[in-house]
Amino acid sequence: MHINWSGLGEVALVSLIFGVGLAVVFALGVTAMARRAVAIDEKRPTPMLDTAVASLCFAACLAAVLYGLYLIIPQFH
Repeated sequence: MHINWSGLGEVALVSLIFGVGLAVVFALGVTAMARRAVAIDEKRPTPMLDTAVASLCFAACLAAVLYGLYLIIPQFH
């Protein structure tokens, strides 16, 4: 039995980068939504940038999840 260590390392590195990256993008979206909610509670105008950042972050997370499902489910290939 032979283990392809370079392939294993490559998969581990890509998984780590995308796993941490996806969590960071989601956290940025939650932070932007929280700042928007604070502005609403304080009766201030909601920053349009926070809404846009949150929307883009959540859209990126959704796209990553859908791409992962595409890669996993063989009927989509």
